[in-house]
Amino acid sequence: MPSTGSANRKAILLMAVGMTALAGNDAILRSLMASLPVGQLMFLRGTLLCVLLLAAGLIFRQDLRPSALLHRWCLLRGLGELAATYLFLTSLGMVPIATATTLVYVSPIILTALSGPLFGEKVGPWRWTAVVTGFIGVALVAAPGTAAWDQALLLPLGAACMVVLRDIATRHVDPSVSSTAVTLTTAIMVTLGGLASLAWGWGSPSLVEAGWTAGASALIAVSFFSLVVAIRSGELSLVAPVQYLNIVWAVIFGMLIWAEYPEPRAIVGGVLIIAAGILILYRESVQQQRLKRARQGAAA
Repeated sequence: MPSTGSANRKAILLMAVGMTALAGNDAILRSLMASLPVGQLMFLRGTLLCVLLLAAGLIFRQDLRPSALLHRWCLLRGLGELAATYLFLTSLGMVPIATATTLVYVSPIILTALSGPLFGEKVGPWRWTAVVTGFIGVALVAAPGTAAWDQALLLPLGAACMVVLRDIATRHVDPSVSSTAVTLTTAIMVTLGGLASLAWGWGSPSLVEAGWTAGASALIAVSFFSLVVAIRSGELSLVAPVQYLNIVWAVIFGMLIWAEYPEPRAIVGGVLIIAAGILILYRESVQQQRLKRARQGAAA
C-alpha cells in the first residue's frame, strides 16, 4: 500500500528528529574527547545503548535469539559500523565537525559507483553524473595538493568506506531478522570494540561527563529508532534526503561551539555532495517504482 500524505509527513518529521539527535550526539562526544579517549566513549555510550535496545526488543517482543544476533551478515555489518565509528569519532578531534560529517556522507556516492561491479546493477547516466559531481565535491572539501589539505581528512573518508561495507552487509541480512536484532548486534560489537581500548588506558569521567555520555547514548538511541520507523513508514524519495540535515546541524554546532566557519570552497563542495546524494536517492526511488509497476503488470 502506498504511503499516505500523513504517513510521509510523520516519516519526514521522524527523520528530522533522528538527524538532529545524531548531530547532537556527535557534538557531545567531540566535547568530551578533551578528557576521555574515543574507545572509552564508545564503550560508555554503547553500554547504555545496548540496554535501551534490549529493553525495546523485549517490550515489542522482537526476536533477539542468538541465531538472529549472530547472523553472519549482522556480524559483518557490526564490524563495518565499529570501524566507521572509530574513524569518524577520531576525526572529530582533528578536523572541523562540519567537514568530517560532510565527507562521511560520500558513502552513498561510493556505493553507487560500486553497485555495478558488486551487484550487477545498471547505473544510468543520471546516477553516474551524481557520482562524478559528488567526487568533485569531495575534492573541493578536502582540497588535496593545496595548503588546506590535511591527512586527517582521510579518517572521515575511511569512515565513509566502512559505512559502504555496513550498508552492503545490511542488504544481505535475512528479512526474518528484526531491525532491533540487527541494531543490537551492531551496538554490541561497537561497545566491545571500545572496551578493547582499555589496554591503552582510560580516563576517570566526572559525574558531569558521565551525565553527558548518558545523554549522548539517549540521543543515538532516539536517532536509531527514528530512522528505522521513518524509512519503513514513508516514501524513500521523500524521507531519505532529510538525512542531510545532519550536515546543516554540524555546521551550526561548529560555528556556535567551536567558532569553525567553513570556507567558500568547502561550502560549494558540501552542496555538491548533498546534491549528488539526493539525486542518487531520487533515481533509486524512480527505479524501484518502475520495477514495482512492472511486477504488478506481470502479476495482472
